[in-house]
Amino acid sequence: MGARSSKPRGTKSTSGDQKCDPGSEVRSFGAKVKAAVDEELGRRMMIQREVQMAVNIAKARDTIQIFGTAWTVFVGGVASAKIAGRKVPPVAAVPVVVGGLVLGNIADLAYGNKLARVSKEAEHILDNERARLVPLKQAPVARFYSSEEKAQMFDPATSAGLLFPSSLFSRSFVPEGGEVTSEDGR
Repeated sequence: MGARSSKPRGTKSTSGDQKCDPGSEVRSFGAKVKAAVDEELGRRMMIQREVQMAVNIAKARDTIQIFGTAWTVFVGGVASAKIAGRKVPPVAAVPVVVGGLVLGNIADLAYGNKLARVSKEAEHILDNERARLVPLKQAPVARFYSSEEKAQMFDPATSAGLLFPSSLFSRSFVPEGGEVTSEDGR
């Protein structure tokens, strides 16, 4: 009846010149877990992005239904008045033209390729104009940006309070040094 082996079942015996590294199995398992977590996070981000895009398209379609109906009724009323020979004020042309442009823009989002164009422009900004996305130094994610990126964004910029007309009054209420002190110096 055979002797019992000290090795657990299912493990292969190693030859004398091969050394078993117990840490390699742990590293391999850790890498597999990290890859699985990364894959799951990627899937969830993709689903979240798709849901958000679908919601944006649905909002645009809903807006078209409401705004498009109101604009059509208005244009129909103006056209009916003109056909009936009534005098239509010239200012009525403004909502017809502006409404048509806004409606066209919303329709492009709802049924056209506006999302694809916006996505391509966003890719261009991420690839070529990343410095525009640098947050304020107080933001928790600011540490992920290099000093060169921060310099591109903030060094050539002028504070809005120093530009006209704000420069006339906005900084005059704050003492030099940025601290507000009472009259007795406390």
